[in-house]
Amino acid sequence: MKKNRTFCAYCGSRLVVQDIEGKNRDYCGSCHSIFYENPLPVACAIVANKKREILLVKRAKDPYRDMWCLPIGFAETGEEVQNAALRELKEETGVDGSIVRLIDVDTVDNYFYGSLAIVTYEIRMTGGVVAPGDDASDAGFFPIKELPPLAWSSNEKALKIYVEIYRDNWSMIDSFTKLFPESHTLESIPAVNEQRRFLSDILIQVIDKHIDHISAKWNSDLIKGFPNLAPHLVILTDLHRNSLKGIQFWLKRGIDTLGVEEFIEAGLILKKKNIPLPDILSVMALSRKALWTYIMSQGILTSPLEVYTALEINNRIIFFYDKINYFLTKGYFS
Repeated sequence: MKKNRTFCAYCGSRLVVQDIEGKNRDYCGSCHSIFYENPLPVACAIVANKKREILLVKRAKDPYRDMWCLPIGFAETGEEVQNAALRELKEETGVDGSIVRLIDVDTVDNYFYGSLAIVTYEIRMTGGVVAPGDDASDAGFFPIKELPPLAWSSNEKALKIYVEIYRDNWSMIDSFTKLFPESHTLESIPAVNEQRRFLSDILIQVIDKHIDHISAKWNSDLIKGFPNLAPHLVILTDLHRNSLKGIQFWLKRGIDTLGVEEFIEAGLILKKKNIPLPDILSVMALSRKALWTYIMSQGILTSPLEVYTALEINNRIIFFYDKINYFLTKGYFS
């Protein structure tokens, strides 16, 4: 159970609770120190194998002793959250990994720890052997459709987002493997690569010629869904348009040339504007939706192969936006 603060950490005087800046905060009347309750950063990992099974650990300690959850733990002082996710994964499961993408940022109030900011990453397993360690009594892979009850609601939320990201990709692979049993990825299927290059050229032209129309749709959705962000419309519009231009660059040059480190600075600026990180990620989701909705409205998809290939391109666009979100979050927490 989270304990309440009683005495001042600086002078030892007894604290009182006062309404400061519209919230009840611990206050020391002797040295006039104010104690702010900031969410504790928590790093979480989604690791899946080729069978689409999810790596879980059984908790050995309270809270939620003997319940299953994703590998999860607190980020240490001075430690980047993504590095904390890799460290906790290694300590709890014995698995080495590399960051694939940011999946979710969730803020929750926990009865045991207080306010938490839970940052969940998709991580690709690169080595190690699965074995419980640290705060885990057991560890193993579970079919994604047969997961046990999870300790943290934020784990369930992140997994739903993860499944939604890969739903179309999995459906395409499952469909094509019926025709090409030896194929396990779309890249190994005949004619798909050529079709993808053709559609990539079309997408580049759509963004180039119609970025204002796409942005108008995004602007309308933003004002309707997040009226509280209207004072920040200029900076958010720049973020949206830079994202679209970045996608053009990616489609022209290839995934290895992603240069989105500049979004670290954008994340820092948005933090200074006191814009909540979940709202920022929602804004980016609207940007992605506006782009794809406009593409679909142009009627460029005429054959089943084009539809399958376009869905794969959409999956890669999602990956690009996840890269942006990754760097935005990195800047936000810097």
